[in-house]
Amino acid sequence: MNRRWFVGGVGAGAVVLPRWAGAQGSEKKLRIACIGVGNKGFGDIQGLKSETVVALCDVEPAAIAKAKTVYPDAKTYADFRVMLRAVKDEIDAVTISTPDHIHFPAAMMALMMGKHVYVQKPLAHSIWEIRQLMAEARKQGVVTQMGNQGHAFEGIRLIREWAEAGLVGEIKEVIAWTNRPKAYGFIPERTEYPPATPVPETLDWDLWCGPVVDAPPYAKGMYHPIRWRGWWTFGMGGLGDIGCHTLDTPFWALDLEVAHKVDVVVDHVNGIFTPPGSVVTYRCKQRKTGKTIPLTWYEGPKVPPKPELFGEQEFHKEGGLMLVGTKGIIYHPNMRPDSPRLFPESLWQAFKTTPAMRPAKVYPRIKGGHIAEWLRACKGEGPAPGSNFDYAGPLTEMIALGTLAIRTGKALEYDAEKMEINGNPAASELVQVDAKQGFRVADLRV
Repeated sequence: MNRRWFVGGVGAGAVVLPRWAGAQGSEKKLRIACIGVGNKGFGDIQGLKSETVVALCDVEPAAIAKAKTVYPDAKTYADFRVMLRAVKDEIDAVTISTPDHIHFPAAMMALMMGKHVYVQKPLAHSIWEIRQLMAEARKQGVVTQMGNQGHAFEGIRLIREWAEAGLVGEIKEVIAWTNRPKAYGFIPERTEYPPATPVPETLDWDLWCGPVVDAPPYAKGMYHPIRWRGWWTFGMGGLGDIGCHTLDTPFWALDLEVAHKVDVVVDHVNGIFTPPGSVVTYRCKQRKTGKTIPLTWYEGPKVPPKPELFGEQEFHKEGGLMLVGTKGIIYHPNMRPDSPRLFPESLWQAFKTTPAMRPAKVYPRIKGGHIAEWLRACKGEGPAPGSNFDYAGPLTEMIALGTLAIRTGKALEYDAEKMEINGNPAASELVQVDAKQGFRVADLRV
C-alpha cells in the first residue's frame, strides 16, 4: 500500500483538485443521482436544491414519495444498480445516504462509472472496502466527500489552531465519549437475531440486505428503517455512528496516523451486536513529532473521569471531546466541534479577554457546509473537500479497527502499510468480508 495515501489530504487545502470536475462553473448545474433518500438521506438531499437531481433511489416507497415532493421531476428506482446503469450518461455525481452495509457497493459502482461521490459516514463497512474506495477514487480522479459534517465547521479549525499555538501546552492524550449505543437508531443489546415476522408488502427485504451473506430474516422494528446500527451485520455500533464525528477532530487537528495498536475493555463479547460500555484506546503516532498520543473512546453508559480542571462544569450528557495538555484542556461538548472552549475557567476567561492570546486563523474556513464544499469542488470552483476519501479513508479505518477490538474483546496491533492485524486472529478474519453475488466488485462494473 502506497504510504502517500495516508499522508495526503490531512492539512486544509492539501489535496489538489482532480483532473476532471464534471460540470464547470457556477452557471452550470450538476446532474445528481441520490441513493437512500429517507431519514438522514432526506436531510442530505435538501442540500442539492441548487443542482439538478435526476434520479432518486430507495427500497422504501414512502421515502421515495417524500423525496418526490422536493424533486418532482426525478426518476425513481428501488435498486441502485438498476438506477446507475439506467442514468449513467445523464449524471455527473452520486450521493449515498444508506445504512452502512450499502455504502461500499453503491459508492464503488458510482466511482467505477467515473462519477463524483458523496457518501455518508462511516465510509465503508470493512477495512478492505475502505481501501478499495480510496484506490478507485484516485484512479478515476473524481471529487469525493464523506458525510462527517463537523469537518467543515469553524470549531475543528479553531481547535487545531489552539493546539498548534500551545494554548494548553503539549497535548498528552485525547479522551472522547458518547451516550451511544443507548440513543437514536439503537435498540437494547441483543445476543441473538429475533424471530422472523412478515415482511411488509412495500419492502424488498433481500434488496435492503444487499451484499450481506446469510442475512437474518426480517423482524419488525429490529433493523429497518433506523434500528440497524447496533447489529454488526449492518452497522458499526457507536463508534461507526458517532466516532466518525467526534474522533475526526483530534485525527485532523493533531495530524495523527492510523492507530498502530488498539486496546479494549468490554464487559462481555457479543459477536452479533455492539455491547454497551466499551472503552477503546488507540495508540496513534503524530506525523510531525513521531510521538504516540493515546486516544481513548468511551461508549455509554461508561464515561471518563471528570478532570479537576473542569471545576463545577459537568460533561455534556450526550458526549464530548477533550484534548488534554500539560497546561489545560481543549474541550467541545456533544459529537461535533461546534462550540469549543478551554479549561480551566481562568484560562478561558483570559483567552476571551486578551486578543494577543488568540492565534491567527491559518486554516481556510468553509462556506455553506460540507455538501456545498463538495458541490463547488465537483464544479472546479474550489479545492478538494476536506473529508475527501484520502482523508476520510484512514479516519474510517481507525474507526473500523476499534469496532473489531470491541467485536472480539481483544487488543490488536496493526500494520497499516500491509493492512494486516496482528495478535488478534478473529479480528484479522474480518478485515475483508465476502459479499453476496450481484454485489461483488466484478458484478458492479458497467
